[in-house]
Amino acid sequence: MVLLWAAVFVQASWGHGDRHEHLARVDAKIEANPESLRLRLERAEALRRIGHYEESLVALDRVQALSPGSLHVHYLRGLTHFDRGKYGDAEASLRRYVDSAPESPSAHTALAETLSRQGRHREAGDEYSLAIAVHPTPAPDLYIARATAYRAAGAEFHGLAIRGLDDAMLSLGPLVTLQRLAVEIELDRGNHAAALDRIDEVLADAPRTESWLAYKGSVLASTGREQDAVDAFRLARAALQSLPLRVRSSPAMVSLAESIATHLENHLNSDAAP
Repeated sequence: MVLLWAAVFVQASWGHGDRHEHLARVDAKIEANPESLRLRLERAEALRRIGHYEESLVALDRVQALSPGSLHVHYLRGLTHFDRGKYGDAEASLRRYVDSAPESPSAHTALAETLSRQGRHREAGDEYSLAIAVHPTPAPDLYIARATAYRAAGAEFHGLAIRGLDDAMLSLGPLVTLQRLAVEIELDRGNHAAALDRIDEVLADAPRTESWLAYKGSVLASTGREQDAVDAFRLARAALQSLPLRVRSSPAMVSLAESIATHLENHLNSDAAP
């Protein structure tokens, strides 16, 4: 718990004032209290945040020399190597930390991101699973990251990605971001029926349907169900036109309206062709 508190403290100290000013304040505190390992860790993190990676690593070496048993040094060293693009070094440091602090969701997440950068997506997905397992309240982004990793790992892991998203929705509810990714992966698998079923589930409860109806039209068109696709696009156009003018005038809605019109025009042209 002390290690986790230290991680939270270092991260939470940002956001007030310029980062260089923060570093100067930390230096002043260290001058008054040179024995504080917490302040020295904070200084190393401050250096990392402003991109002074070599200085950050030197600062961490000093902390380790003062306190050889300080595990948090390995965590911050891993983050520093990650930021400088040295993913193998980052992995080594983060694994050393995770092995001694397996209850740290932030460390598992950092390790997962490091593995992803190395193209080791299945291992990254497994590491995200460990982060989710030890996190008291995992956020949707963590589930999305895991599913994205398994998706990138190849077709044989797409089912695992889908199951993970379904598990997430059992815990968090049918969030649109989770369901949208599940639809995309079903389409990757060529499982258009399952994708359409998921879209219909969203449409049943969605307060706004224009985007999902257009998406459904695109999926139907890709399977050759042209008339069903046209019906979906027409419903999308009607839903869009029912919105207040200020909403319809937004760039996103203007773009959607143009896309719907293009799909409908293409279908009419194909029907008129000899």
